[in-house]
Amino acid sequence: MKSAIGRTYIFIVIVITLSLAGCFLGPRNAAVHVKFDIVGGDNNFAASVYVQEVDTGATFTVPYDPHTPYIVIPIKKPGRYVFYARLVEAPDDYHYGFTSYQTVGYGHMTRGGTGDPATESLVALDVKLGEKYKVYINDYRARLPEAGKPVTVPWRSLK
Repeated sequence: MKSAIGRTYIFIVIVITLSLAGCFLGPRNAAVHVKFDIVGGDNNFAASVYVQEVDTGATFTVPYDPHTPYIVIPIKKPGRYVFYARLVEAPDDYHYGFTSYQTVGYGHMTRGGTGDPATESLVALDVKLGEKYKVYINDYRARLPEAGKPVTVPWRSLK
Protein backbone atom coordinates (compact mmCIF):
# COMPACT_ATOMS: atom_id res chain seq x y z
CA MET A 1 0.00 0.00 0.00
CA LYS A 2 2.81 2.41 0.85
CA SER A 3 4.47 1.87 -2.53
CA ALA A 4 1.22 2.74 -4.36
CA ILE A 5 0.90 5.98 -2.37
CA GLY A 6 4.58 6.76 -3.01
CA ARG A 7 4.21 6.19 -6.75
CA THR A 8 1.08 8.35 -6.84
CA TYR A 9 2.88 11.12 -4.96
CA ILE A 10 5.88 10.96 -7.33
CA PHE A 11 3.54 10.98 -10.34
CA ILE A 12 1.74 14.10 -9.05
CA VAL A 13 5.05 15.88 -8.39
CA ILE A 14 6.28 15.05 -11.91
CA VAL A 15 3.04 16.28 -13.53
CA ILE A 16 3.11 19.55 -11.59
CA THR A 17 6.80 20.11 -12.35
CA LEU A 18 6.33 19.51 -16.08
CA SER A 19 3.25 21.76 -16.14
CA LEU A 20 5.14 24.60 -14.50
CA ALA A 21 8.14 24.10 -16.79
CA GLY A 22 5.82 24.38 -19.81
CA CYS A 23 4.69 27.80 -18.60
CA PHE A 24 8.24 29.10 -18.76
CA LEU A 25 9.36 27.32 -21.92
CA GLY A 26 6.52 28.37 -24.23
CA PRO A 27 6.60 31.51 -26.36
CA ARG A 28 6.18 34.66 -24.30
CA ASN A 29 4.19 37.69 -25.34
CA ALA A 30 5.89 40.73 -26.77
CA ALA A 31 5.82 43.74 -24.42
CA VAL A 32 5.14 47.14 -25.96
CA HIS A 33 5.75 50.14 -23.69
CA VAL A 34 3.40 52.87 -24.88
CA LYS A 35 3.76 56.54 -23.95
CA PHE A 36 0.81 58.77 -24.89
CA ASP A 37 1.87 62.41 -24.83
CA ILE A 38 -0.33 65.28 -25.94
CA VAL A 39 1.03 68.16 -23.86
CA GLY A 40 4.71 68.49 -23.00
CA GLY A 41 5.33 64.99 -21.67
CA ASP A 42 1.88 64.37 -20.19
CA ASN A 43 -1.65 63.58 -21.19
CA ASN A 44 -4.50 65.23 -19.33
CA PHE A 45 -7.28 63.12 -20.78
CA ALA A 46 -8.37 59.49 -20.90
CA ALA A 47 -7.72 57.76 -24.21
CA SER A 48 -8.20 54.47 -25.95
CA VAL A 49 -4.99 53.10 -27.48
CA TYR A 50 -5.53 51.03 -30.62
CA VAL A 51 -3.18 48.25 -31.67
CA GLN A 52 -3.83 47.16 -35.26
CA GLU A 53 -2.14 44.48 -37.32
CA VAL A 54 -1.28 45.96 -40.73
CA ASP A 55 -2.12 43.02 -43.03
CA THR A 56 -5.20 41.53 -41.35
CA GLY A 57 -6.59 44.63 -39.65
CA ALA A 58 -7.06 42.70 -36.39
CA THR A 59 -7.50 45.45 -33.80
CA PHE A 60 -7.75 45.65 -30.04
CA THR A 61 -7.94 48.60 -27.67
CA VAL A 62 -6.37 49.31 -24.30
CA PRO A 63 -7.42 52.10 -21.91
CA TYR A 64 -4.93 54.84 -21.07
CA ASP A 65 -5.80 56.84 -17.97
CA PRO A 66 -4.99 60.55 -17.56
CA HIS A 67 -1.52 61.40 -16.24
CA THR A 68 -0.31 57.82 -16.70
CA PRO A 69 3.46 57.76 -17.38
CA TYR A 70 3.15 54.79 -19.79
CA ILE A 71 1.38 51.46 -20.18
CA VAL A 72 2.70 48.04 -21.17
CA ILE A 73 0.66 46.20 -23.77
CA PRO A 74 1.23 42.47 -24.20
CA ILE A 75 0.97 41.26 -27.80
CA LYS A 76 0.30 37.55 -28.21
CA LYS A 77 0.83 37.14 -31.97
CA PRO A 78 3.83 38.19 -34.04
CA GLY A 79 3.11 40.60 -36.85
CA ARG A 80 3.42 44.18 -38.04
CA TYR A 81 1.40 46.61 -35.90
CA VAL A 82 0.51 50.31 -35.94
CA PHE A 83 -0.45 52.22 -32.79
CA TYR A 84 -2.75 55.18 -32.34
CA ALA A 85 -5.03 56.76 -29.74
CA ARG A 86 -8.35 58.56 -29.56
CA LEU A 87 -9.44 60.68 -26.62
CA VAL A 88 -12.40 59.17 -24.78
CA GLU A 89 -14.11 62.57 -24.43
CA ALA A 90 -13.97 63.39 -28.17
CA PRO A 91 -12.70 60.40 -30.20
CA ASP A 92 -13.62 61.89 -33.60
CA ASP A 93 -12.01 65.26 -32.88
CA TYR A 94 -8.84 64.29 -31.05
CA HIS A 95 -6.73 61.43 -32.31
CA TYR A 96 -2.98 60.81 -32.33
CA GLY A 97 -0.64 58.35 -34.00
CA PHE A 98 2.80 56.85 -33.54
CA THR A 99 4.79 58.50 -36.33
CA SER A 100 8.24 58.85 -34.73
CA TYR A 101 10.12 58.91 -31.46
CA GLN A 102 10.60 62.66 -31.89
CA THR A 103 9.10 65.01 -29.34
CA VAL A 104 6.65 67.24 -31.13
CA GLY A 105 6.28 70.99 -30.97
CA TYR A 106 3.58 72.48 -28.80
CA GLY A 107 2.19 75.93 -28.66
CA HIS A 108 -0.89 77.91 -29.56
CA MET A 109 -2.99 75.85 -31.99
CA THR A 110 -0.26 73.29 -32.76
CA ARG A 111 -1.66 70.31 -30.77
CA GLY A 112 1.52 68.37 -31.48
CA GLY A 113 2.69 66.81 -34.70
CA THR A 114 6.02 66.99 -36.44
CA GLY A 115 4.87 69.20 -39.29
CA ASP A 116 7.08 67.09 -41.57
CA PRO A 117 5.07 65.26 -44.28
CA ALA A 118 7.84 62.65 -44.53
CA THR A 119 7.19 61.52 -40.94
CA GLU A 120 3.41 61.85 -40.75
CA SER A 121 2.77 58.27 -41.85
CA LEU A 122 2.24 55.77 -39.05
CA VAL A 123 5.17 53.67 -37.89
CA ALA A 124 4.56 49.92 -38.07
CA LEU A 125 6.52 47.78 -35.63
CA ASP A 126 7.57 44.30 -36.71
CA VAL A 127 6.68 42.57 -33.43
CA LYS A 128 8.32 39.29 -32.43
CA LEU A 129 7.28 37.28 -29.38
CA GLY A 130 9.47 37.64 -26.31
CA GLU A 131 10.81 41.05 -27.42
CA LYS A 132 10.29 44.53 -25.89
CA TYR A 133 9.39 47.65 -27.84
CA LYS A 134 8.71 51.34 -27.22
CA VAL A 135 5.98 53.39 -28.85
CA TYR A 136 5.46 57.15 -28.55
CA ILE A 137 1.94 58.25 -29.56
CA ASN A 138 1.88 62.02 -29.94
CA ASP A 139 1.19 63.15 -33.53
CA TYR A 140 -2.29 64.56 -34.17
CA ARG A 141 -1.57 64.96 -37.88
CA ALA A 142 -1.29 61.22 -38.47
CA ARG A 143 -3.96 59.67 -40.66
CA LEU A 144 -5.55 56.76 -38.81
CA PRO A 145 -6.73 53.48 -40.30
CA GLU A 146 -10.22 52.09 -39.98
CA ALA A 147 -10.28 49.65 -37.06
CA GLY A 148 -10.83 46.01 -37.99
CA LYS A 149 -9.68 46.40 -41.60
CA PRO A 150 -6.23 46.08 -43.19
CA VAL A 151 -4.26 49.31 -42.90
CA THR A 152 -4.54 51.41 -46.07
CA VAL A 153 -3.33 54.78 -44.73
CA PRO A 154 0.35 55.60 -45.24
CA TRP A 155 2.67 53.65 -42.93
CA ARG A 156 6.35 52.81 -42.82
CA SER A 157 8.76 50.67 -40.86
CA LEU A 158 11.57 52.26 -38.88
CA LYS A 159 15.02 51.05 -39.82
